[in-house]
Amino acid sequence: MPVLTINGTEVEVDRGTTLLKAAAVAGYEVPHFCYHPALSSPANCRMCLVEVEGAPKLMPGCYNQVNDGMIVHTESDRVKRARKAVLEFILVNHPVDCPICDKAGECKLQDYYFAYDAQESRMRAEKQHKVKVYPIGPRVVYDGERCILCTRCIRFCEEITGTGELTLADRGDKAEVRTFPGQDLDNDYSLCTVDVCPVGALTSRDFRFKRRVWLLTSTDSVCTGCEMGCNIHLDHFRNTTERYRPRYNPAVNDYWMCDDGRLSYKALNEGRLEHPMLNGAQATWHTIAGAAASKLAAVIEKNGASSVGFVISPQATSEDLFLAKMFAETAIGEGVRLFINGNDPGSSDELLIRADKNPNRAGARLVFGGLDGVGDASALADALEAGELEAVYMMGTELGAARGRVEAGLDDVGLFVLQAAHQGGVLLDAAHVALPAATHAEKRGTFVNCDAVVQTVDQAYPPNADALPDWQIFMKVAGAMGHKLPFTFLRQIQDRMFEASEAPEPEETATEEAPAPAE
Repeated sequence: MPVLTINGTEVEVDRGTTLLKAAAVAGYEVPHFCYHPALSSPANCRMCLVEVEGAPKLMPGCYNQVNDGMIVHTESDRVKRARKAVLEFILVNHPVDCPICDKAGECKLQDYYFAYDAQESRMRAEKQHKVKVYPIGPRVVYDGERCILCTRCIRFCEEITGTGELTLADRGDKAEVRTFPGQDLDNDYSLCTVDVCPVGALTSRDFRFKRRVWLLTSTDSVCTGCEMGCNIHLDHFRNTTERYRPRYNPAVNDYWMCDDGRLSYKALNEGRLEHPMLNGAQATWHTIAGAAASKLAAVIEKNGASSVGFVISPQATSEDLFLAKMFAETAIGEGVRLFINGNDPGSSDELLIRADKNPNRAGARLVFGGLDGVGDASALADALEAGELEAVYMMGTELGAARGRVEAGLDDVGLFVLQAAHQGGVLLDAAHVALPAATHAEKRGTFVNCDAVVQTVDQAYPPNADALPDWQIFMKVAGAMGHKLPFTFLRQIQDRMFEASEAPEPEETATEEAPAPAE
């Protein structure tokens, strides 16, 4: 393998490694605009120029590969002067509207200006004006004056999605990114172009002017839009989720996520079940746990455990499902009828989108030893219509196409306990006991994706109002029924859960950070 020296640091890298990547291995960041680790390297921005001893001129680090014995300088005076000149050239026609730009605080042009240029513009002529606030697609807005023509967005649409909607139009200082005639930037991953844009040229119509990014707190989490479980940065402000951004994980989603998954954050904040409810009236947790326990125990004593339908949710974490299993086995008893709800299947593709729109169905299979004998929402509706159930204990409100039948059937049961993060409309109206659960943003836990990758989610902020994680709710109700579950902390549940299911511990890649030059 080639051995080279970068800024006095000797480093050994694989043959074919670029100078930019080798510098990152040595611990030095080479500034760049057009380079992205998942895309081709056109070397058109010239921001990554480095000095190689013996070379007649500076060389683009994103394109040129290492040779054995190279001596490279990434911070020499010659390199810094070149970077300053490149930045000045880029800023000649730039509007410098950072105070009103959504990318302020996340803009590489802004960062590099303060690092290498930081001088008053020498431009005295009228700047070249281009299109502003142009809806280049249904979810993305383009600002031609901020665009530095790095072509990342064009290469993304050509090399990742294969849809090729974008191109460069015109030449020189009139060049702009545009869609081909008759097309919009409307693929399923269009908002990834906002992520790869290093400046404020492409912005999300959903997030535009919503919140300054330095006010947001970011928490590592997992998208719950489908069973792929794309790794995300969950950005939140004052206990409210404001947006999702893809988080690098080469084992799952690389640098990307789909638009539907990205916008699914809205469901976290809408229609929340905030307080324990007993027959429509707000109650305390002590009261509600005792009421749920006594009512459920009465049904079991009179009609047996087989008269109870217990509905688990593939939207819940594996820890929640593990406690649900223990609750069903100990508090309700042998013979309990098990069902699983969830969202109906949807569209899929060969990149990231999966048809199963439930993030932890694989985790449910591991916890319950497979789902044989566990009915779906349609089977629950059949059992209700046949009068086979006297009580229903339901996690979550996702019932898919069977929703209407289940809602109608619940009118005839003596006890309906709803344990969910959201109200569920008619479901809340039908519930004799309603138990507010936390969303995945409000608790820690694990999900298992369609490829059996076990992934962790961190708590972003405290549960809303009186909500609790599902596993804590099961412990409260079980304790009130005289069946104390032997756990105090989440880690205890995880130890028992992984031992029982023989599932692997969460992979390190689930929280792996992107390589240094991934901006």
